[in-house]
Amino acid sequence: MFRPDNIGKLFGQDHLTDVLIAWLEDLTQVPQSVLFAGPYGTGKTTIARILARKLASSKTDLKEINAADARGIEDVRGWAESAKFSPLGDGGKVYIIDELHQMTNAAQSALLKVIEEPPSKIYFFLCTTEPFKLLAAIRSRCTVLDLKLLGLNDTRSLLAYAFANKLSKEIVEAIHYKSGGHARDAVKMAEIAVMTNVVSVDELSQKVGYGRVEIEKLVTQVIKGEGNLAYSLRSLTNVQDTELVAQVMDNLIDVSLLDGNWLCSKYSEILDKRIARREHKLSAQEQILHFVSLVPL
Repeated sequence: MFRPDNIGKLFGQDHLTDVLIAWLEDLTQVPQSVLFAGPYGTGKTTIARILARKLASSKTDLKEINAADARGIEDVRGWAESAKFSPLGDGGKVYIIDELHQMTNAAQSALLKVIEEPPSKIYFFLCTTEPFKLLAAIRSRCTVLDLKLLGLNDTRSLLAYAFANKLSKEIVEAIHYKSGGHARDAVKMAEIAVMTNVVSVDELSQKVGYGRVEIEKLVTQVIKGEGNLAYSLRSLTNVQDTELVAQVMDNLIDVSLLDGNWLCSKYSEILDKRIARREHKLSAQEQILHFVSLVPL
């Protein structure tokens, strides 16, 4: 799948270009703690990797961590201990921590102690889709870069570059609206369209199925108990891109929890118990089925 390997190939984040170029031209200006915040699939980890490859002269000095899997205080203590050691190469040592909002509050507090006074040449690039779940102190200690969803022209530029103008204007526009402005989703759909020689919007819908916007509508209907629930549930369980469904569910469930929604509260309660027993590595398909099983029909 197309993934930018330099800032020149990054689309839709023009508001960040000047600062990123300045950092790359003078690495001494790169802050030791940077928080990349924004919607899923907008390039947070991609930008972190571009910067990290410039800073770390040895692959051993680049650590990528998924906080959805390593989210506890003991995990953070392990990173903190390793951060005490100097980089093996001539450059810096970089920790890219993805899904930071999945980390427990205790683990975030332990991480805060490390990023408050990081050792020389040690960098922490933190990525999250939900910055409001982070400790305020972490947000205040980091240089924050906010990424945004693609506009229609951004999607046109991205797909024209990545796929050499092989897609028609109508197909590109349909992909944009199906993806909801999420670059990663748009690229996935475009890959399918090119590989299968899609020539119409109807054919695109048949090939890629539901897009993010359509899945959000289905999940919202289920959460609110609106429309034909049996149809919505059947449609959700039939979507091939289970990772996308799971991501949409997570985002919408978090918002609905604030409103005291019963279904979302029950889902989160059971999920929290699984996490407490360290049984949190559910597959996306298992997560969807778990949610669906709770819906009263």
